[in-house]
Amino acid sequence: MNHHDYLNVAAYQGPCIEKSPEKALEKTYQIMQMAEQKKVDILCMPESFLHGYLDSKELALQYSVDLQSNEFAKLCATFKEFHNTTLLLGLNEREGEKLFNSVVVIEKGKCIGKYRKAYTYTPYDYYSLGREFPVFEKNGVPYGIIICLDSAYREPAHITALNGARLLFCPSFNRVYKDSKMLFYLNRKSHFIARAFDNHCWLVCSDIIWDKNDDQICPGYACIFNDNGEIVVNAEYFVETLLTYAISKNHLLERKFMRLYGTPELFEIVQSSYQAAVKELE
Repeated sequence: MNHHDYLNVAAYQGPCIEKSPEKALEKTYQIMQMAEQKKVDILCMPESFLHGYLDSKELALQYSVDLQSNEFAKLCATFKEFHNTTLLLGLNEREGEKLFNSVVVIEKGKCIGKYRKAYTYTPYDYYSLGREFPVFEKNGVPYGIIICLDSAYREPAHITALNGARLLFCPSFNRVYKDSKMLFYLNRKSHFIARAFDNHCWLVCSDIIWDKNDDQICPGYACIFNDNGEIVVNAEYFVETLLTYAISKNHLLERKFMRLYGTPELFEIVQSSYQAAVKELE
């Protein structure tokens, strides 16, 4: 296999490390070493992996980082020795009194961009919501990021794909109550299938493992889908895994976008129908 003809992507699935950014950073470094050895181009760590997914704003502020700070610059510099692998790292981003559930994009020890989660829910609604959908590039391939709950809705992935992404990364933290109905759709992965198929994008999903003796669970739903919504590889439940897949760059750069663009006339009808439906809810 000629490495230049493929984009090698990876998603990490492993135990959550909450309220210990030093240990989480050390673990991320270890996974980056593995990814670099495997010639991974882009590594996707789970949602909020650096700090954890915390139940109150006060706690999340305590475990957060300002992206303009020397602390964050030093964090990025931890990865300066990795010349091939781009790191997507989930963290709590502090901006003044605002908090964002963010993923930063780190290359050769520098942050080249970020994505802020667009959706939230109780008790995590202390997060401010992102409304920018950037597209990055690696070895000529445009890619974007959505975060966990974003994948259950159409807009974040659709906007990012319309902005040019052919590959979507979805860092996740799927810790849910053991009696939650959400487990059914997580096991079906129907939301992942829809986002990949509708937007004609490959989709790479990372996740945590939560197997503590309490009332919550996450067996880990790390998986990779092709742009027809088919699973090409997925991790086993409760198994720490660095999931990798080499995607043909010719396939990634094919121009087959009818499912993404549809018909402008119908899109206008969707807009008017949406406005009417929302008005009825008021």
